[in-house]
Amino acid sequence: MKTFKIITFGCKVNQYDSQLWRAALEQAGLSPSGPGQPADIVLINTCTVTAAADQQARQTLRKCRRQNPTLRQGLRQGFDKLNPAAQPGGSGQECKIIVAGCYGQVNEKALKDIPQADLVVGRCSPENILSVLGKLGLSQKSAPEGIKAFSGHTRAFLKVQDGCDHRCSYCIVPLARGKSRSRELSDIMAEAGRLVGSGHKELVLAGVRLGDFKPSLRVLLKSIHDISGLERIRISSLEPDDAGDDLIETLAELPKVARHLHLPLQSGDDRILKLMNRPYSMKYFSTLLQKIKRAIPEMTFGTDIIVGFPGEGEQEFGQSYNAIKDLPLTNLHAFTYSKRPQTKAAEMPGQIPEGINKERSQRLREMFAKKQHQYWSSLAGQSTPVLFENGEKGAWSGLGEHYFRVTVRSDAGLRNKMLPVKLLTVNEQGLDGELAD
Repeated sequence: MKTFKIITFGCKVNQYDSQLWRAALEQAGLSPSGPGQPADIVLINTCTVTAAADQQARQTLRKCRRQNPTLRQGLRQGFDKLNPAAQPGGSGQECKIIVAGCYGQVNEKALKDIPQADLVVGRCSPENILSVLGKLGLSQKSAPEGIKAFSGHTRAFLKVQDGCDHRCSYCIVPLARGKSRSRELSDIMAEAGRLVGSGHKELVLAGVRLGDFKPSLRVLLKSIHDISGLERIRISSLEPDDAGDDLIETLAELPKVARHLHLPLQSGDDRILKLMNRPYSMKYFSTLLQKIKRAIPEMTFGTDIIVGFPGEGEQEFGQSYNAIKDLPLTNLHAFTYSKRPQTKAAEMPGQIPEGINKERSQRLREMFAKKQHQYWSSLAGQSTPVLFENGEKGAWSGLGEHYFRVTVRSDAGLRNKMLPVKLLTVNEQGLDGELAD
């Protein structure tokens, strides 16, 4: 039986898509290769949000070819030569490398010019899945409509929406993912039921723009909440202008929804927010966090900040620095601005030198690391439910309610168990604790 391996980069939506690719390949009769073992087919599911993501994909592609050397002529001719030993220079061992995902969607030519790539396709879709299977000589009448389990994970990411109709000036995602579209609620519910039935206790709702889900995120949350066996629901990320009063009220009503929201701010300066084409101000964002806190006092927040957007001087960066310092945040993703082709920001004046961006990013991360450490320290003595993911030599690790990592010592098998943990001391990734009575 032929084997495959999937390598995934990028967001939770991409990780879901990789599971769909996996389901398609398994449905066609292939099996996943073991850890460290070669594979007949390697699929690299790429991200293109930053130039660094593109570079990582190219490096991985070349590394995969070094690890799986074979002639690639047959695939370029449509997978019509399935016996590489019969080809000039063939080794008798066949490996085909497929590059899929957002990078292939927006810059197919650049990837096709890399000799290590056998086939380049764009985003995950029924059409692309069937096209790849056909070129592999694997005849399938239809692509999988969903997944039954999220292989290798305790938490299952559930894609409910894809694409984006908004046009932030720095963002290439609308070009890579297309227009906003929602999955049918009935299909989502069926898949959620399968995932919980296969043992997943936590579902993470994923989408490029979750707030665009139709009929509404409120309806979706209320529908999923009552699934028997489901213990926790997470919202992967929510745009600040999508967190309306109805949604806040819904979150307060549903105890299974994790009390942590990721709301991307991107900049703490109103002028930069306008240049980014973000439809809110710093005052709106700050007021929103206060409003949610009043409705759900135990809620915590994470955010994103882009450092070095064109035109950002030291004063504007200082506004972001102070916003992150003063706002009630417990998690931060700080990104250095990356110029992406076909975006408005790429043509803006005032592009910031890379050295300045790196120095500012470092300052911001160091400040927030201290703030986060203080937050974690304040939790000592409290308890939180933890979904344990993995363990080694009796040390088990999992995610707490408020999206920080918790480690406990136990000789028992804790994988995929949701258990209360008493938090004790801070470590580099979160907190150490002990199982509560």
